[in-house]
Amino acid sequence: MGGVKVVTDNAWFAARPSGTEDVYKIYAESFRGPEHLAQVQAEAKIIVDAALGGWAG
Repeated sequence: MGGVKVVTDNAWFAARPSGTEDVYKIYAESFRGPEHLAQVQAEAKIIVDAALGGWAG
C-alpha cells in the first residue's frame, strides 16, 4: 500500500512513506482555516505515529 487518506466533513489528511528518505509525509487540508489545519496536522501525526508503533522515521 502506498499510503492512507482520511477524509472528514471539514478536512482531510494523507500519509505516505517518502520515496527518497526513511520518513513518512503527511499532507493535509482544512476547509475551516489555518488554526484548524494546524490541529488536523498535529492529530494526523499522532494517529500515524500510533499506527506505525511509534516509528517516526
